[in-house]
Amino acid sequence: MTAATELLAKHRMSIGGQARDSASGEVIEIRDKFDGHLIGTVPAGTIADAQDALDAAVAGAETWSATPAFRRAAILKTAAAQIRADRAQLSAMLSAENGKTIADARLEIDTTARIFDGFAEESLRLFGQTIPLDIQDGLQSDLMLTVREPLGVMVGIVPFNFPAELYAHKVGAALAAGNAMIVKPPEDDPIVTVMLTEILHRAGVPGAALQLVTGYGHVVGAHLAGSPDIAAVTFTGSTAVGAVIAAAAGRNVVRVFLELSGNDAFIVCDDADLDTAVDHAVAGRTYANGQVCVATKRIMVVQSRYQEFVDRLRERVAALRVGDQRGETTDVGPLISVEAARTVERQIHEAVEQGARVLVGGTRRGALIDPTLLEIDTRVGIATDEEIFGPVFSVLAVDNLDEAIELANASQFGLNAAVFTNDVTQAIRAGRRIKAGIVSVNGGNTYRPDVAAFGGYKKSGLGREGIAYTLDEFTQIKSIVLRGVLAD
Repeated sequence: MTAATELLAKHRMSIGGQARDSASGEVIEIRDKFDGHLIGTVPAGTIADAQDALDAAVAGAETWSATPAFRRAAILKTAAAQIRADRAQLSAMLSAENGKTIADARLEIDTTARIFDGFAEESLRLFGQTIPLDIQDGLQSDLMLTVREPLGVMVGIVPFNFPAELYAHKVGAALAAGNAMIVKPPEDDPIVTVMLTEILHRAGVPGAALQLVTGYGHVVGAHLAGSPDIAAVTFTGSTAVGAVIAAAAGRNVVRVFLELSGNDAFIVCDDADLDTAVDHAVAGRTYANGQVCVATKRIMVVQSRYQEFVDRLRERVAALRVGDQRGETTDVGPLISVEAARTVERQIHEAVEQGARVLVGGTRRGALIDPTLLEIDTRVGIATDEEIFGPVFSVLAVDNLDEAIELANASQFGLNAAVFTNDVTQAIRAGRRIKAGIVSVNGGNTYRPDVAAFGGYKKSGLGREGIAYTLDEFTQIKSIVLRGVLAD
């Protein structure tokens, strides 16, 4: 199937191994984020559809967990190879339905394949322990063995900003560990997840072990997350929605893994290489059109370098090319929706009312936000807790590194942070004192190696995602004790 043909398809969800329409017959129209033309439709799933998936998942979990680890890994690697083979179609769909540039879409599909490979390989090293109990008096003849077993039925709620990559992080980990997974994809750009699910099924994942229910979060997502029939729910999205999901799951004592909001600090010290800092600032705020939890959001520059940094950044921001995401030279495409762009526009206006000054941009055209450079101070909400999900650079002057660290930690979030300095003492001090999951020295905030223990402090989430770490979180430890086996 060509990319052009794929862009016109009517897509279905997958429940119990069957391609299905919604029980209500209703659909969600998926439109190109630049020109609004109809790409295709997906079912608007109902509570009944979600419950059917929950019912089918029980048998799926039993079948898949009984599949040997080497076979599960081989299936995931087959899927990864097919994702690479289908790179053009997947990238075209992702760019069209999400709005990210075609270059960013290709990068995401490459990352998606690599993550599936990574989980496949790491699952073969999911070891237990042998524990002699002679460390405790009276138990010296006992031997304890530990094994890691799947949790069971899991729900994965995937966000709109990286629907393919974060599908891989959740689905790849769940399947590699032997769990059954029910995916609730984003309603704005779900088609690439439908395509990925089909690839995994063709590779050999049983239909009941991997299901996908399209629809709205307050219907499908709420029912799945609040079900007593699941073992865990993994969610990436806003802190506000994450709190609702955690409350719903908590009523059933269901495990929750949350990757949530961030308002990352980007600190430029007096000895920083400004060329490097500006390069990373631009890349870290334009990637995925600025709709990234780990991004260049709060730029703090020591006063002695402030004006030079701002002048360089202003020149770069003004030169960014905005438009059709399919263009090979486009730097910034449309946001996920006109509504999202209006929200960013409102946040810019509110910042100005609070004292910010617009140096570049500040305008909206449909779903497009012209890259915007704001000069702010600590009175402006975006200096601490107001996260902007769009291509908006906020820069403020600080007296020294200590003030920047204090301001970085004043936020309720703590996902990633970046510090630019050539002084190793300053780098270590910042790394130790900043309350964030990752502190990147002489590199930007948009940094997530597949193997990193990705996740945040404070209200940026619960748990960690990363090749080895997620497999630990998506399994449970069982201890088997051989009583008296070591007796003389």
